[in-house]
Amino acid sequence: MIAFGPFALDESRGLLLRDGAPLPVGQRALALLGILLRAEGGTVGKSALMDAAWPGIAVEEANLTVQIAALRKAMGTAGDGSDWILTVPRVGYRLPQPRPEAAGNAAAGLPAIRALNSAIPARSRSSGNG
Repeated sequence: MIAFGPFALDESRGLLLRDGAPLPVGQRALALLGILLRAEGGTVGKSALMDAAWPGIAVEEANLTVQIAALRKAMGTAGDGSDWILTVPRVGYRLPQPRPEAAGNAAAGLPAIRALNSAIPARSRSSGNG
């Protein structure tokens, strides 16, 4: 399980929780969130995200955009009004990296990320197609 801000991603059960309550998010969106979390604030390229959500399947980039939009809608905005998922134009997406003084403080609006299960593989690539 990976906790960040008011959220917890339980990949083994296929759940995204906000303050302990499940959010209605599909499996592809959860795969995208998982790879973004494992990047720990780094940018993840579009091709890496598409490989994570649609392994071995050729899909249009619009599918990625739709899944990111669904995640943003389900998660809402951070405490400061910003998005939890940031767009890096022509490259991909990233989660904001927490400042040390804001770590664990959801009210600060930055997701404090802590891996609760070190068995989760760190599979992220920063290269992408634009």
